[in-house]
Amino acid sequence: MLCHVQSSSAIKYVVSAARLTLRVSPVAALRPHKITMAITHENGHAAFSIPTVDLKAYLADPNSAEAEDIVTQIRVACTTSGFFLITGHGIPESLQGRVLAAAKAVFALPDDEKRKLSGKPGRGYEIIGTQVLEAGKKPDLKEGYFIGREIPGNKPPYRPFQEPNLWPPHIPEEQFRQPLIEYHRALSELSFHLMRILAGGLRDFDTTVFEEFCRDPIASLRLLHYPPHPDHEDPALVGAGAHTDFGAITLLLQDGHSGLQVLNQFTKEWIDVPPREHAYVINVGDMLEAWTSGAYKSNVHRVINTSGTDRYSVPFFLDGNADCVISPLDGSNGKAFTVEEHMLSRYAESY
Repeated sequence: MLCHVQSSSAIKYVVSAARLTLRVSPVAALRPHKITMAITHENGHAAFSIPTVDLKAYLADPNSAEAEDIVTQIRVACTTSGFFLITGHGIPESLQGRVLAAAKAVFALPDDEKRKLSGKPGRGYEIIGTQVLEAGKKPDLKEGYFIGREIPGNKPPYRPFQEPNLWPPHIPEEQFRQPLIEYHRALSELSFHLMRILAGGLRDFDTTVFEEFCRDPIASLRLLHYPPHPDHEDPALVGAGAHTDFGAITLLLQDGHSGLQVLNQFTKEWIDVPPREHAYVINVGDMLEAWTSGAYKSNVHRVINTSGTDRYSVPFFLDGNADCVISPLDGSNGKAFTVEEHMLSRYAESY
């Protein structure tokens, strides 16, 4: 075979469900909810929690009693909020710092230089306002830069999301290319560990497909820059509109500025996820929700940068092997789809 801690300072935002319009993804047809989990309940609803989980014991010995407790904590988080934080992950703080510095460096380039680095979907520079994640909102107030897996011997014609990376010629390699390649490899390994933990919470089901999923995966780093939100309140303007993530899991590195908000699906309130230094915010994506027939939640989230300054973050998206087929592990009905089909569909909807 291949969480309840919440900041007391978290600000809650009430949202009208009728006003929240999301783009429909192919996983909508794969939610019979046949996989059930033993979870706590509050007032008839599953307890919404975004826990912080220390992975150190699991990484030291996946067969220990402490590791089993970690699997349980993460399973509970996945079945409620779909979000949790991890510490003890083994990623050097110095490498995290170099990655955030690389993000600041590339977004500080002149606009004409950045535009020359625009590439295919999932590679290179993404001009501010290119993406619209939430229907009815203005284009997202963010710019991005994608870096994918370096593929030895990769030659044209390239498959979608597997094109060569684009590297800024005016930033020294040791300040951009080198740390990002090292970081991509490190986050790939960490994401594989997390997939094993997630599989551990699904013992009643055959999760060997996760091994195929993690073989030569589509996996992207996305450097993100959110300019300060304008002082005037405009409900149609957000850094990243309300959405769910496309892949299996996302590992998010944040700088010290808040902005990420998760929707409590029971109370319809937006919950802040304050940054925690050197920790990662992990969330379930659409593919994992489809596999588990909705037991693991790919939850709605958004970004509004109200910090008054520039905000930088670096999500790592594990989207999986392009040819891997996603279908419910419990054998329930639902249209199966490949990773590549799903990614092409979601990109077409939001760009």
